[in-house]
Amino acid sequence: DARLAEHLARPGIAVWVLRDGSEEAGWVELERHDDGATEIVYFGLKPGFIGRGLGAEMLARAVRTAFAEGANRVWLHTCSLDSPMALPNYLARGFVPFREEDYDAELPGDAGAPA
Repeated sequence: DARLAEHLARPGIAVWVLRDGSEEAGWVELERHDDGATEIVYFGLKPGFIGRGLGAEMLARAVRTAFAEGANRVWLHTCSLDSPMALPNYLARGFVPFREEDYDAELPGDAGAPA
């Protein structure tokens, strides 16, 4: 908790929570960098809220906010562990692929699991 509080207190870090009524539906964390860029560090919806168009609006608002606060570009990372709807959402909001990498990684708890 202390490390998280320290991280969130850093200048340039902003976190927003998407709510559906009183229920938390998702979140986005932005980090402003010294070069003027803003990174979408974390972006996600809880499973019950995926597929309802909320991610599109949340991403669009995050991008608008970043540019309104002076970002010269907005970027993010995605991977094959993200929702299959993540990349199409990013592309539909104007993101363009910069680099693609392939590598293998063993996830905790996967040792010996059938492929």
